[in-house]
Amino acid sequence: MRHLISVIAVGFGCLVGCGYAFEASTPPGFVELEHQQDAGYAYRATNADGLVMAVRQLDNDPKGEMAFWEQAIENQLRQRAGYSLLEKRDVKSADGTPGRQLRFGHDEGKTPHLYYVTLFVDDRHIYLVEQGGTKELVEGHAADLDGAVARFRVK
Repeated sequence: MRHLISVIAVGFGCLVGCGYAFEASTPPGFVELEHQQDAGYAYRATNADGLVMAVRQLDNDPKGEMAFWEQAIENQLRQRAGYSLLEKRDVKSADGTPGRQLRFGHDEGKTPHLYYVTLFVDDRHIYLVEQGGTKELVEGHAADLDGAVARFRVK
């Protein structure tokens, strides 16, 4: 997932270096990792089995609407990273900001993996809430991962 997130960030550019305009909650059974800014994350957490949740805050520059950024993410992951789009869902953050969740799958060797990108967009920023791991882990922690998205707040 780390390489893939880097591909997205490089594709979009404009990582924000300080002053985050969101609040993320750490799911039960996860620990928040510190000092993740050097790796391009505004927030990152993991559980003991390696399931990961991360947040990136990017400048909305050039300024685009949700539909533009959604298509850009889908194109990036499908065409450049080889992921299969499995599903799209409408979501809302805890503060009522509408978002879209794109659910992707891919295999690493014989092990299926799932990678979810939830996108929130406002005039200033793009927020990417990324969750991924083996299919078994993601499905086993679905309620925790969905809850973390539902508790996400755009300030």
